[in-house]
Amino acid sequence: MTGQYSRKARRRQITIEDLARHLGISKATVSLALNNSSLVADATKLRVIEAAEKFGYQPNFFGARLSRGKSDVIGLYIVGGKEEQCNWALPSSWMFYNPILKAVSTELSLHGYRLNLEVVSLERVIQKRVIASVIQEGSLDGMLIVMQDDTDHGFLNIVVERKFPFVVLNTMAGANISSVKIDNDLGARKSVNHLIELGHTRIAYLGGPARDSNAIERRRGFIKAISEAELNLDPMLVQYGDWQLSCGQAAAKKFIELDHPPTAIFCANDHMAIGVMQVLQKAGFRVPHDISVVGYDDTEMCQVVVPNLTTVRAPLELMGALGAREVLRQIDGEFVGARHTNLEPELVTRDSSAAAGYRPKQSDQPC
Repeated sequence: MTGQYSRKARRRQITIEDLARHLGISKATVSLALNNSSLVADATKLRVIEAAEKFGYQPNFFGARLSRGKSDVIGLYIVGGKEEQCNWALPSSWMFYNPILKAVSTELSLHGYRLNLEVVSLERVIQKRVIASVIQEGSLDGMLIVMQDDTDHGFLNIVVERKFPFVVLNTMAGANISSVKIDNDLGARKSVNHLIELGHTRIAYLGGPARDSNAIERRRGFIKAISEAELNLDPMLVQYGDWQLSCGQAAAKKFIELDHPPTAIFCANDHMAIGVMQVLQKAGFRVPHDISVVGYDDTEMCQVVVPNLTTVRAPLELMGALGAREVLRQIDGEFVGARHTNLEPELVTRDSSAAAGYRPKQSDQPC
C-alpha cells in the first residue's frame, strides 16, 4: 500500500475489501482465509493474516454474525408514555426498572448475548410499527419488552406470525406470547389485609396513573380487599397520582383536611408513600401512632426514611431473569408454546404501620 493509502487507513476502519484490493485477491477469499477455511491454501491464509495484522483489521461484530444468520444481540424495549413525555429516568421509575435491566443484562451476558436497550413511547410503537420493523430487519435474535400501559396489544401480532423469540415483562399481552409479571393484585390485597388485621377500617388509597397496568392491578386488589372485609369504600379516601413524591404530598394534604381523616393510607408505590409521610409529620401527625402508611415496590428509600416504610417487595430482578431465560429458551428452539409466569410479591412489615386505636385529641388536630 502507498503511504497516502496508509494515512487514509488510519482515519477509518480497514475492511475486507481493502485487504482484498491490497493483496490482489477476491473478498470471498479474504473472508474464507480469516475464518480458517480449508478451501484456502495455507500460504494465502498467511498472507491475509499478516496483512490484517499490519493494517489493524478488525472484524465487524454484527456482519460476522448476521452472515451466519445470528446476531447474538437481544433487544430490551421499555414501552410506555407519550412521545413528548418520557418519565422512565425519574427516580421513582428508575428504581423500578433498574433491577429488571440489571437481571436481564446479567442473564444474557452469561450466555454470550449482548443487550440492545431502547426506550420508546407507546404511540410511536403503534404508529411507526417499531416492533414489526425491528423483527423484519433481522438485527436481533430475540426481544423482551417491558410494557407500562394497559392497551390493545394488536401491534404484537407479528410476533406470533413470525414465531419470533419474544417475552413481555410487567403485563400479559395475550395467550400466545410468553410473559413474566408480578401479581400486583395479590400484593395490594396483602397490604390492605395487613392494615385490616391491625384494626384499621378507614383506609385511604393513593393510586398511580389511570393507564398504567401496575396501577390498575393494585387498585383492583385494594378494592377487592376492602370489599371482602365488608368495609365502606369512601370515595373521599381515594386519590390518584403519577408515582412521584409531590403527588404523595398533595394527596396527604387532602386526606388530613377531611372531617374524618383515615387511620391508614396505602400508596401504590414507595415514592408517593414517602411524600405522604413527609406531609403527615410536618402537620403534626405521628406515623404510625396516628396514621399508618404502607407503600409498594420495596425500593432502597424504604429503609432510609424514618420510620422505615412498610411495603410490598416485588421480585423485579427475578422477573427480568426469568424473562431472559424464556427468550433464550425460544432462541434455542425449545419453544413449544407460550409460558406465563405471575410472580408472588412479599409484604415487608417495618415501622410505618401499627395497630389502629390512637387518635389525637381535638386540641391537637392540625389547623
